[in-house]
Amino acid sequence: MRAEYIRPFLAAAIDVLKVDFGVDRVERGELRIETSYYTTQEVTAIIGLTGEIEGTAMFGTTKTTARRMVEAVTGVLPPVFDEMAESAFAEFGNVVSGRASILFEQQGWQCTISPPTVIIGRGAIISNGGIQRLIVPLETPLGEVQLAVALRPAGQPARA
Repeated sequence: MRAEYIRPFLAAAIDVLKVDFGVDRVERGELRIETSYYTTQEVTAIIGLTGEIEGTAMFGTTKTTARRMVEAVTGVLPPVFDEMAESAFAEFGNVVSGRASILFEQQGWQCTISPPTVIIGRGAIISNGGIQRLIVPLETPLGEVQLAVALRPAGQPARA
C-alpha cells in the first residue's frame, strides 16, 4: 500500500468538510497502518474502487459526529442517530470518494467508485483482500472522522 493513495482522499475529505459542512478547522492525525480486520467506529461507510487502482475506502465516525454532520447541513440536530444521519454520512463518503477519483484521474489513474455501503456498529470484520489499510484520523469541531484506505494497482496479487 502506497501512501500516495491516501493523499487524494485526504485532500477531498478536508475540502468536503470545509465547504459542504462549514467546518473551519480540520486537524490531521498521524498516518498509521491498520492490521486488524475489525471496524473500530460506530458508523463506517465503505466505497469500493475499481480501475487502474482497486480496493476500498472506509470512512468511520461516531453516531454523535454523524448527527452533528446533519446539523451542520440542515441546522437541526437529529435527537438520535437515524436514517437521515446514516444517509448523510454515506453521502459524505460518496462525495469524498468521487472527488478523490477525480484527483486520481488528474494523476493519470482511471478509477470508478461504487455506491456506499454503511455498517453500523463496531467489530464487523472487513477483509481488504490482503491490502493493508492506511488510516488518517481527522479531528474537526463536529468530532473525529477516520479515513481508512486500502488500495493497490489493478492486478497486483494480494499479500499472503
